Amino acid sequence: MKTLLTRSISGLIFVSVVLLSLLLSKNYLVLLFAAVSGICFYEFHKMFKSDKLLNFNPIISGIIASIGFLITVNHYMPIPIFEFSEDFGKYGLLSMMTLLICIQLLFQAKNAFSNIALILLGTVYILIPLILGAIVHIKDDSGDLPILLFVFLLVWINDTFAYLSGMLFGKHKMAPKISPKKTWEGFIGGVLFTIMAAYLIHLFESNYSMFWVYSAVIIAPAAVLGDLFESYLKRKNKIKDTGNIMPGHGGLLDRFDAMLFAIPFFYIWHVIYTFT
Repeated sequence: MKTLLTRSISGLIFVSVVLLSLLLSKNYLVLLFAAVSGICFYEFHKMFKSDKLLNFNPIISGIIASIGFLITVNHYMPIPIFEFSEDFGKYGLLSMMTLLICIQLLFQAKNAFSNIALILLGTVYILIPLILGAIVHIKDDSGDLPILLFVFLLVWINDTFAYLSGMLFGKHKMAPKISPKKTWEGFIGGVLFTIMAAYLIHLFESNYSMFWVYSAVIIAPAAVLGDLFESYLKRKNKIKDTGNIMPGHGGLLDRFDAMLFAIPFFYIWHVIYTFT
């Protein structure tokens, strides 16, 4: 009972922080994602830290990831406390990753190539999706509720109803070696409820035609892939959670795993929809 209460309070705080950052000034979402970038990058590298594989300090990884995120996003929306030149902002992420790689080659020769591989993987897996999400939010001029808010809602609805459907009807394992509790019944239930929720959004946001219904068809499977990918990483490294920053839930990477796959797929779909 105590664990359930802790998990509920922790989850409520997390959802509240995300919703407030989306509904208030766009700077709040940028700053939240900068913090998430750093913490997730830290948790990601901490998973692999060992003398044989990764001997680079994950705290440094996290700090540089946050700075790289801010420099890159600053190109699209200047942040008063982070004033960078336009050209530096444009190539900020590339500059930070190049710096990290040079550090590996010069000072971490023992595991340089495995360190570099994990830095690049972390950049693609964590930083780029969060940067794309921030860009969508910054360029959102719909005048109604933020587009990214609906992406979060659809991911959360998919996760919730996939869990409930799997618990009630789950019989056929989806990926037993990676995530034993996931079932095809849960997957189908999550997708169906996400599409139904998207149709309600479509009725509310009439300016978008059937955009959100099609988005749900893309977002729901992508979110499941994100969850499975993180489960694979944790199983490979023999850990239960990526951290303990959220009591009852684990690390931030445990909470953002689905979004890290959903955002890039949604971004591509949004670009296609905008230009057609």
